Amino acid sequence: MIFDYEFRVRYAETDAMRVAHHAAYLVWFEAGRIEFLRALGFDFNELEAAGYGQAVREVRLQYRRSVQFDQRLVLRIALVRASGPRLVFGYRLLDATEREANQETATPVALGLTEMVWVTPAGRPTRLPARHPLAAALAGMERHPDWAEW
Repeated sequence: MIFDYEFRVRYAETDAMRVAHHAAYLVWFEAGRIEFLRALGFDFNELEAAGYGQAVREVRLQYRRSVQFDQRLVLRIALVRASGPRLVFGYRLLDATEREANQETATPVALGLTEMVWVTPAGRPTRLPARHPLAAALAGMERHPDWAEW
């Protein structure tokens, strides 16, 4: 599954030149991951209430072109791999207008990767139980290992 999360660059995410600040990209990745899980039918609040949170273990981000205030973007998110307590997500951030004009030639404005670890409320790594519906959904999901290579 490749999930698309569309949004606009907010003014608060920009600098004095109206260019998105580099830290905003990580916020967009997190918002996209939450919506990715929601699209699968899982509310992150409920996962946390059941004792399963996510901690960031690693982030990679490559900026290719700047983005501006109010620019429409599409963040494409794919599961790269899932093993034990770890989930690795790949990201392709695209200009929405370019993508609408031609999906085949739209080039990413940024590429990213996050490795997340399921953790207990005490912050210890854990696994989702095999019987948990999200574990089953992730086990059957298509992987995109090529999204980890740039």
